[in-house]
Amino acid sequence: MLAMSSCAEQKQLNSSYTYKTECLGVEFDGSQKVVAYSGKRNREDAIEEAKKVALREILFSGLREGKPDCDVKPILNEANAYANHEEYFIRFFNSAYKTYALYIEERAGQKAKQQQKVKDVAQSTGYVLKINRPELKKKMIADGILPNQ
Repeated sequence: MLAMSSCAEQKQLNSSYTYKTECLGVEFDGSQKVVAYSGKRNREDAIEEAKKVALREILFSGLREGKPDCDVKPILNEANAYANHEEYFIRFFNSAYKTYALYIEERAGQKAKQQQKVKDVAQSTGYVLKINRPELKKKMIADGILPNQ
């Protein structure tokens, strides 16, 4: 009986599981290639959400997953940076973020069972993005969010 139970189909992870953004490498211009995840069902919405997730992690918490040659430190070291500049970041994540995150591809290997619905919950899908970290840092300095270093 024990042997048969181990042969059962593996259960899929649903979107309540949070995937961390992973760094795939650094480009020559300092941009980072990352895989960010989204559980949205609409492809365009999912890509935009993945961009926002990646930018939030790079700005506020840093990238801990992925290749070691990536810059793991967050751009903003200030405690409660989002809360302290909430109006700025609301505006930033409404439209300005698009300049700093470029969609490259959907990562088929990261896709959880062809985006099937499991108990009405969408599966998380990985999207490869290019994040222009140097320009993002320049913007934060120019807008007075990050002190000039």
